[in-house]
Amino acid sequence: MLDLNAFHHLPQLDALFDEIAREDAGLVIVAGLEPRPHFEYDASASGRGVVFGILARKIFGAHPRTRAAIVSEHKDAQLRLSSRTRERAKIFSPTAEEDFSAAMGRALERGYSLVFAEKFTRECAAPALQAAQRGQHIVAQMDSPLAGAWIVRELRETIDDDALLKELRAVIAVLRLQTLCDNCKTRDGEFFRAAGCSKCANTGRRGEISIFDVWRAEPNQRPYETPSILSFQTYALELARQGFLARHDAEQIEAAQLHRVFHLLTASERHTIHATQDLRTQVLDLRTKANTSEQQYVVSMALQQLGYKLLELESVRELGEHIFRRAQDLCGADRAVLYLLHHDQTAEVVALNGWDMRWLQRRVNFQELFRATDVGEGHLPFAGYPPGIPKRTADEEGAYVRTGLRVPLVAQREVVGAMIFHSTTRANFTPGEAALLHALANAGAAALQRADLIGNLREKISQLEIAQFQIAQKERLERELELARTVQQNMLPHQFPLVAGAQFYARNEPARQVGGDFYDVFLLDEQRVGVVIADVSDKGMPAALFMALTRSLVRAEAPRERSPEKVLRRVHRLLLELAEPTQFVTLFYGVLDVPQKVLRFVRAGHDYPLLMREQEVLVLRGVGTMLGLLDESEVILNEELIQLQRHDRLVLYTDGLTDAINAREENFGRARLERVARENFSAPLEQMGDALFDAVAQHQGDGERFDDMTLLIVGIK
Repeated sequence: MLDLNAFHHLPQLDALFDEIAREDAGLVIVAGLEPRPHFEYDASASGRGVVFGILARKIFGAHPRTRAAIVSEHKDAQLRLSSRTRERAKIFSPTAEEDFSAAMGRALERGYSLVFAEKFTRECAAPALQAAQRGQHIVAQMDSPLAGAWIVRELRETIDDDALLKELRAVIAVLRLQTLCDNCKTRDGEFFRAAGCSKCANTGRRGEISIFDVWRAEPNQRPYETPSILSFQTYALELARQGFLARHDAEQIEAAQLHRVFHLLTASERHTIHATQDLRTQVLDLRTKANTSEQQYVVSMALQQLGYKLLELESVRELGEHIFRRAQDLCGADRAVLYLLHHDQTAEVVALNGWDMRWLQRRVNFQELFRATDVGEGHLPFAGYPPGIPKRTADEEGAYVRTGLRVPLVAQREVVGAMIFHSTTRANFTPGEAALLHALANAGAAALQRADLIGNLREKISQLEIAQFQIAQKERLERELELARTVQQNMLPHQFPLVAGAQFYARNEPARQVGGDFYDVFLLDEQRVGVVIADVSDKGMPAALFMALTRSLVRAEAPRERSPEKVLRRVHRLLLELAEPTQFVTLFYGVLDVPQKVLRFVRAGHDYPLLMREQEVLVLRGVGTMLGLLDESEVILNEELIQLQRHDRLVLYTDGLTDAINAREENFGRARLERVARENFSAPLEQMGDALFDAVAQHQGDGERFDDMTLLIVGIK
């Protein structure tokens, strides 16, 4: 685990940390500014979290019998504690109804002697200081670019209670500065200077180093009038004398801090403006959706009221007139005709709206309403006058009809009549209005055909909407899964590059329709080949998308660097920026120099590869951590080199093979994998790979497979 000795620091820092760790009560703040990806201005990470973890472990060590609460937004927060120390801590995370300050309040109310908070906001200040006044020891992280004394002044403005502020024991502020380039720096009197070189891109700066500002409470001084006992500038000047920093950078530290705060404020202002614009856009979108919902509600209520009305109406004319009124109110259909079909294939005008009532009871041929092919097509535009109503001159009734819609009345798959709607004010009916008119007509048809359908009208409409929604959801999910499966299969190479001196075999069997394993073999140049195998966390669609992202990043970064370690560090950095914070990948990446028979590789938390030789089996044990999860400062990636020989076989696999269990819950294990590979060492690569999968299948029997199984074998000729 990291401690202060893991990076260069001034010796007085050890004594200050030990002194702070021995405190029994009070509030201690670890401050630093972390990157804000959603801001245009984005400074480098301060390393605050690492310092917080180091101090927390020191405090645990100084109080070996004390139980603690850890307040974190993530339930798996552990502060990188040892297993024994972790048993002494309980984690408090905000529930769905809480913010961070509420979760911290719960932890403080439990009365834990030690409380570690991964966040410290204005809302947390008063409760934390009040708990410190009761004898509790609180250590919290604060996102701030300010030095310790300025943070104390800011806290006073927040709580305005000098007695309470005296419970603040210490503030440790940390930030990172660029260091002088080791390659081109030279001594310049008491200090050093760097003119610039190719290794530092002529900037004179290369790498970063942490500097600290430590404020401690003094018994007889007001906290907000007490200066830091170790300031940023003092710390930086000493590092400048030791050759780590430029003298100018150290002397201008306060100006740089003001510059940083200014940029942070302007970036925050821009972000606020953009957020306000986004909120306005969202409000407009919500208003549009509200209008749509209101229209849907009106339609639903209209159909519901129609259903109730149908129970009261006794005549076909009353039914038609009620439907016509609703059509005019909702859709502007100010003229309408209802036709009922008789057994002699004639249609009678049984209700009217907007037309002269003298045309009631007129009969027309059914063919005047529909062609043979029209009935099954639902509602259709209707130009001209309704059948049975003679065309009139311009100064008489109906001369200015602008648009029309014909809707068949269908009940139990039988055409029982038709309705024709017209408008004298609209150029056309919208699709929503046409659908509503169709629904009104269908309601009338149901009432005319069978009286017992009236009570079920609302239920039928509701069931239809639910069924349509479920069908749409199912089709969408099926399309997504099919797309994910296509993405995954397209990501896996089906042919390997032809390389003199090497041959390749691979096989993948996903546990679900979409899996999280992948492999890849690609040419880097005429002599070198990149070899990758990886296992993505999670399964299904998220794993497939993360797999595609990881493979694309490796492919993009591999040609830029000869070193596998540098490639994976760049991939890790990009995964932190682009992927979800809970996803990660274990990965083996090797660069094979075929003519030289040399393999350089990095094992980023992946299963140990096997190097098969005629007389021995070697386990490649390079040290490395997973990608995409830990902070950059916590990632360990060691590049290894091994000299290969003719007939060597490199066996790469995912844990789906070794973790496969049988009915007795026994793992297949690496030992069995090694034994089967050794037995088939002289066989062709394909036969060797198939033998391994057959052995795993025989071991599993009929048991369910819980993980993907992927195998990649590299043979050296």
